[in-house]
Amino acid sequence: MSLNNWTDSGIDLEKAREIAKARQQKNPVKMLHHHAYRCKNAEETRHFYEDILGLPMTAALVEPVDPITNEAIPYLHIYFELGDGSWLAFFDYPNHYKRDAVQFPETDPFAHHIALEVNNPAVIDDTKKKLAAAGIAVMELDHGYCKSIYFCDPNGLRVEFTTNVPVTEKFMSAAVVSAKADIDRWMKMRSEQFPD
Repeated sequence: MSLNNWTDSGIDLEKAREIAKARQQKNPVKMLHHHAYRCKNAEETRHFYEDILGLPMTAALVEPVDPITNEAIPYLHIYFELGDGSWLAFFDYPNHYKRDAVQFPETDPFAHHIALEVNNPAVIDDTKKKLAAAGIAVMELDHGYCKSIYFCDPNGLRVEFTTNVPVTEKFMSAAVVSAKADIDRWMKMRSEQFPD
């Protein structure tokens, strides 16, 4: 998760961009449409994502029938838009949330989380201030090829805000070339370090 084990390959970025564009154009999955979670309270969730993080709420759909039970029990589906037009979405199903209680167990930031790219380090700094003012704990981490902060939303979902740095594109362009060899190397290390 750092540049410590990376050797600059001297990759031609223009050529790497052409290869990436061709690879992406062939991919039938074009982008994230939305990533949905349950929330314990729609307004609390709206306040966090819209007022603190700055994601505009673009839909709040009140549905009259619970699609899981087919009972006439209403629920809410809310959407918060990202800069590329995709959404983070939440379902406010009070009965289901109470039934299942813990949706996101307390672990470390590298368990289930959603990483959202922001424009620049100033957004990270501004968000840290807003989160601190709201009493929300933040962990900051410099990965070398990007900089991130990690925090939890009111539902316990871990969120990462990350920003690229000057070396990000070069690092990731080189990483795609060695990805298969790198996973093979890891699997060998894994079997030696963590035998079953």
